[in-house]
Amino acid sequence: MSDTVVFVKESGNKNKGENIFEINQNRVRMKEKQKGTLSITFESPDKGDIEAAMAFFESMTDMEPLTMNIADTGEVKAYFKGTAPFSQTEEEGMTVYTYGVTIQELQE
Repeated sequence: MSDTVVFVKESGNKNKGENIFEINQNRVRMKEKQKGTLSITFESPDKGDIEAAMAFFESMTDMEPLTMNIADTGEVKAYFKGTAPFSQTEEEGMTVYTYGVTIQELQE
């Protein structure tokens, strides 16, 4: 069983890994805002994790199709809706970086 969340977008160059973003599930929080609309927050003390998320999602266009697979439980089809600002906070003497995105699950 995998402990990662994998996002795959339809655009990008597969050979260069441009259409895939993988991150440890401990760095991801999800909250359903409305039926099928997910607010996803990436949190990490490693700024590189968040920079990778930003590079992946900021290259997407509004309504671009993507899939999400949490811990190899199966692909969830969705489309991209937007991003939330990058931020950093101090927690227990440690810097934590955050970045958010919103996706809409496709209803089948």
